Amino acid sequence: MCSLRPLVITTLLTARLTHPSQEYHMYKLTEPPRFTPHINKQQTSRNKHKQASDGGRQLRLVIIGGVGINQIAYPRLCRVRHLGCVRGIIVDQRTREPQLENTCQDPFIPGPSALVSLLASASLGSASPITPRQAAQQVVRINSIENVAVRSNGLILATNMNSATLYSVDPVAKTSSTALSVSGTNGLSGIAEYQPDQFAVIGGGKSIYKVDFSSGTPRSTLIKTITEAQNLNGLAYFDNSTVLVADAGRGNVYKIDVNTGVYSEVARDPTMAPSGGIPFGIDGIRYANGTLWYTNIFRNSFHKIPLDPVTAKSTGAQTTLWTNLMGDDLCFGPNGKIYVTTNSRNSLVEVDPTAARPSPVSVGTVTGSTSCAFGRTDRDRNVAYVGGGQGVFAVTIRV
Repeated sequence: MCSLRPLVITTLLTARLTHPSQEYHMYKLTEPPRFTPHINKQQTSRNKHKQASDGGRQLRLVIIGGVGINQIAYPRLCRVRHLGCVRGIIVDQRTREPQLENTCQDPFIPGPSALVSLLASASLGSASPITPRQAAQQVVRINSIENVAVRSNGLILATNMNSATLYSVDPVAKTSSTALSVSGTNGLSGIAEYQPDQFAVIGGGKSIYKVDFSSGTPRSTLIKTITEAQNLNGLAYFDNSTVLVADAGRGNVYKIDVNTGVYSEVARDPTMAPSGGIPFGIDGIRYANGTLWYTNIFRNSFHKIPLDPVTAKSTGAQTTLWTNLMGDDLCFGPNGKIYVTTNSRNSLVEVDPTAARPSPVSVGTVTGSTSCAFGRTDRDRNVAYVGGGQGVFAVTIRV
């Protein structure tokens, strides 16, 4: 083991990039003052240069999954084990120290790591206090669930941004299986149903696919590749032939006809744009009754903007609902409330959309919560199924 003094590591957030398949893991490292780190990055064609900075005692470590190699210098160069965008650094649960290996025999991190940046204490915003009501019940364990949708037969569909596999989860039997593998992509993110048992799903950050269960055997076909897109992530139902898609990299929203593939930009606002050094802005989106609700994960903000119910084009200014709580994806509940997953805040919060200034109230605890969808059978209409870093969880809501 490398002769380093202990590091105290606190998880700050987990986020995803859909193109290329990347996942951020951000940690705060605290160490005695004489620690003077520096960073040496080797780029690949799939990663743009990012300027790292030395922040002294309190640093944030961002590990981004992808393709390439890294080097990180402490007093000596040591290899840091990286679990392919799952854990980042292995931390001893008793001592909270990072587990380093190979005693400097190999200073580089091989495999899936694409970039390591030490960022000086850039603020993520101070989130309002949340007191969870209940711990969620785990339905199945699947690593790094990005998004979920529920079929009319009660089965849950779950995506992973580092896999083309669309998972099918049985919440009664608490089992999971492969519904199908979407050909032509290496990862899936946003998913929504637009016709009975027909879903649109984002693949690879630039493409939208149709997944059809209506004929029995599931099939996937490409609807459209939006070549100018940078990082498609959120997807929402608009009408029976149209879905809305959020581009987290460009900070805009497209509408796309699922039958023809014709698309156009319908909304763009500064509140949708990325902020800071991570190219990820607007995240989760949902549409209902002339209003688009959306989060911006790294601005710790939640917003709504009016859309024309026919053309889907924005018709007015956005309204900011909060700027002090991280929001990932969201879903509508059977009680008229909106539910927002908070990623590193490890919770599902309830929001009253009729309130002038809604105050989020926690209704459950889910580690690394990323997405949610409500059950559709009589037994689970009041159950929110929540995707997270360790699988799919169930949170019962009082309605």
